[in-house]
Amino acid sequence: MDLNQSDQILPALIAELLSYEEEKYNHVLKTYFTEDAVLTHPILNVQGRENIRKVFRVWTSLNKQPPEMTNRDHLVFNGITAVVNVKQHLCPRIFPFLHFAVPSVTVLRFREGDDGLSYIYKQEDNWTLEGLIRSVPLINWWYENVVRAMVGNMVTNMGSFLATANIATSQLTIAANHIHQHGGDAVVQGQNRAYKYGSDIANNFTSVINRTIRINFGTKGSENQHYITNG
Repeated sequence: MDLNQSDQILPALIAELLSYEEEKYNHVLKTYFTEDAVLTHPILNVQGRENIRKVFRVWTSLNKQPPEMTNRDHLVFNGITAVVNVKQHLCPRIFPFLHFAVPSVTVLRFREGDDGLSYIYKQEDNWTLEGLIRSVPLINWWYENVVRAMVGNMVTNMGSFLATANIATSQLTIAANHIHQHGGDAVVQGQNRAYKYGSDIANNFTSVINRTIRINFGTKGSENQHYITNG
């Protein structure tokens, strides 16, 4: 693809790529895809133009309605990567009354060839889980009104719990700092008072012992002196 003409070529290229007409699809593969191009899909990965063509044949034989490009004005291309919004129509040929419209995104990755033109070396078809769920009416209602509401309530309740826990933690931290600052001083003062009280007791006890010894020693000395004098 000539990048100078990408504004005209790319929309037509994508239209043929999404077409269920095999002639148009083969033209896109031969003209704009590299020989070793890769196709990635939610249920498969294949490499090589011939293998991609085989996947196309199988898919079109199983599915009745081709996909369509949505938001044509929002087609994004920067010279290397093209992003296309696509609506997939799941309509099995064996159950034609079933139809599910699934939004998806197709990404085309380009690289320059030896001739200076850009070629697609990788096509990525991305289907989201939400898109698949929304395509089924009953499941979509249950998902919207039950699952999402329940998860929303659970997350908000968890947020309220975390907010309360953070407030309680902050209050405990402030209280701990207050105890550390003021209670620590009280403990030190108590230890000093206890040490002083213990020292006073020890000094008083020592004084009593010394006084008792002096008294007893003095009494015995007087008796001995009196005994010797009488002798």
